[in-house]
Amino acid sequence: MSVPNHPLLQLTAGELMNREVRTLSARLPIKEAAQELAHWGLRGMPVVEEDGRLVGMLSVADLARWLAQWNQQSGGRACAFQHVERLPGGQEHIHCLLPAGACPFQRLHVRPDGQQVLLCGDPYSVPTDWQLLENDSQPALVRDVMTTVIHCVPPHTPVAELARRMLDHGVHRLLVTDPADRLLGIVSADDLLQVLARLDDDRFQLSDPTPPATSNPMSSIN
Repeated sequence: MSVPNHPLLQLTAGELMNREVRTLSARLPIKEAAQELAHWGLRGMPVVEEDGRLVGMLSVADLARWLAQWNQQSGGRACAFQHVERLPGGQEHIHCLLPAGACPFQRLHVRPDGQQVLLCGDPYSVPTDWQLLENDSQPALVRDVMTTVIHCVPPHTPVAELARRMLDHGVHRLLVTDPADRLLGIVSADDLLQVLARLDDDRFQLSDPTPPATSNPMSSIN
């Protein structure tokens, strides 16, 4: 199948990419990384060193895989939002630190003095991926958990090559880096679809087309 010689197909990764990309430090503790993912509503973020070099990706799948291995070895609690209160006689109350109604395992407990507190009814389960964390006795950093196989392209990569790489690797996003491996931006499959959707638009039959606006300027991996 021949590829039309259309101006939009001459666009490059550098012209299409989102430049505002949220990243994680490779030295960030896992608990804080999980909270970052939860805060921004993302399922993954690029990982960089202090000098800006891209070194990996951290996703909720990486967190879940690490947590399963850790639990198998230690049997420790798995949720980041717990506080253990040890009562006289050795009994424990596992307090939930989330707002009321935020977790299905919460249960309301009334103390003898009438004070109401939120306890965790299932402290060894994690109903949502953003509640994962490391145990304080075995601190782990993002670099210990992240995936180091990442799919990158230089900024001069044309649209057709971007599409081929996404298909070859089975991914929906490619990271754009400079020769020093510093992260410049992200190109998504949505960005390529916007190009294809405009191929028959007369407004883009120009020798110097304006790249279509990206759909999510602050996205990493949703």
